[in-house]
Formats: sequence, C-alpha cells, structure tokens
Amino acid sequence: MSFHIIRAVAKKKVKAATGIFRKKPKRVDENLPLGVKIGRMIDVDAAALLTFHGLIHFSFPSFPATVEAIGKIDLGEGAMAYRCYLQGTQSFVQIVTERDEVVECRLYVLDRDIYPATEEVWELWLNPEDGIIGCSEVLHGDTEELSYIREWMDGDYQAEPVLLHEQIINDPYDENLLEESQHTMAYFRVAHGDPHNPDDPERVDEYLLVSAGEGVVEMYLGVDLMEDEITVI
Repeated sequence: MSFHIIRAVAKKKVKAATGIFRKKPKRVDENLPLGVKIGRMIDVDAAALLTFHGLIHFSFPSFPATVEAIGKIDLGEGAMAYRCYLQGTQSFVQIVTERDEVVECRLYVLDRDIYPATEEVWELWLNPEDGIIGCSEVLHGDTEELSYIREWMDGDYQAEPVLLHEQIINDPYDENLLEESQHTMAYFRVAHGDPHNPDDPERVDEYLLVSAGEGVVEMYLGVDLMEDEITVI
C-alpha cells in the first residue's frame, strides 16, 4: 500500500495564471465509483460495523472520514481497484469494479509495517520457493496467532506474488500521478459461520493483505462491506 508514500510527498500549490484569464483546472478524480473524490467524506453504516464486534482482531477508524488520496489499480480484463485513503488514519476503503460495475467493497486497516534492513530479511518475504508472500497459509497476530488461508490462487503450493501497479491521485488537479509497484498476496480466515459455505448468511471473513512496496512490507486487516453500507458525502 501507499501510506508511507502519501505522507512523504508534500502537496504543492502551483499558480499558473496566464494573462488576465485562466482556464478552470480539470479534476483528475472525476467519474470514480460511488462518486468518491479527494476531499469528500466516506461514511460507513454504524449498524454494519457492529456486526463485526468481537469477531475481528482490529479496530475501525472513526466515520465519516475524509478521502485524502485515491489509488487506481488496473486488474486487467476490465476490472479496476480504487483505494480511498482516509485522512488521519492508516486505513482505506477499496472498491473493485468490473466494466464500471461495483463488485466488491472492503475496508482495510494497517496492522503492521516492517522495514527489512537486509537482503536476507527481504528473502523471508519474497523468496520464490518459500517466501511469506505467496505461501498457502500464514500465521498472524500479536496476542494470538491466527491462521489465514491464501485467497488468491487457492491450493497447497507456493504461489508467485501478484505484482500490482498503483497510480495515486494526491492532488485532484495534478495529472502527474504518483506511482508505486507492490508484490502482494491476499489471505482470509473465517471469523464466524460455516467455513465450507461461502454463501452462509452468518459468515464473517477477516482478510489479511500482505504487500511489499518501496522499502516496506505492510500488512492490512480488512472486512467486506456492502455497497449500500457506504455513503459518499
């Protein structure tokens, strides 16, 4: 993910007046799903968040929260992921679309970030034979280690991390977007309900997103949200 990049980049205000008249600048965060834009606020239904109480191992940010940056990831075959980074938090709401239709919404909260200092430590995460990012199952947790199963490319084998390229809108009027590449893998555990039935209406999954970016490994915990549980203000 990109909080370390977003925080490191100072916002620049450039005045580009030419003569008396100046063309009104065009926003680069238009036509995004649910109407999200930098500076708008995202609210999540409080009752929906209460359904996770006692089942997950992380705390939610306070809502409503202002969108301070938006990441765009082309997933291929008409699918896009939009990450709405929430100001004053280490959280983002991810909206996935397929051919402009919303198919998935998740809230992710940073649980841990690690800055490997040596090549040997990086090997623990990205070794193609037995690295953590890509293995079929990982253990994660502080007071209690919990088992998370690989969500992408299921199966009992070592998978290659997914290379994602994220373009980050940090300024709604700046066409020069920040860019970051990440080696990523997604995992999940069944926190409640039938682990063998993904359609169980009582089922609650907790997700673990592990990503190696520019000098940092970030581990996010997340949950699914319904589209109608999210309001953009």
